[in-house]
Amino acid sequence: MDYSVFYTELGRLSYAIARADGIVQTEEVDKICEFIGQEIESTGSEDHNRREAVFGAATEFNKLRKNNASAREAFTGFTGYVDLNLQAFDLRMKNLCIRIAMRIASASEGVNETESALISKLKKKLDAIN
Repeated sequence: MDYSVFYTELGRLSYAIARADGIVQTEEVDKICEFIGQEIESTGSEDHNRREAVFGAATEFNKLRKNNASAREAFTGFTGYVDLNLQAFDLRMKNLCIRIAMRIASASEGVNETESALISKLKKKLDAIN
């Protein structure tokens, strides 16, 4: 698996969750790099590089934000990536994506209904992978 692409896709997923309620909160932007760095570090895998992960995710997040992309567009892009890389999404990778989504959603005023619905879609998508 090309982890640099995966990190870009984490940025896309992060943006989708942050944008789910229509507005990307400052708290979400401020925390995204911190959350991704912490979660990548906690995987304990030598395959992952914290700096590369944070840079790749932040670059994609900021690009989507600058282009005012919709949450749906970003989420569809991420799920398309998942579909093309099913074999790479083991339990560890699935949990990483879900933890990051939950942390971003709860960064500002807790998880709201639209963020919760998007996270549920994410869980359903990842749970469908054998």
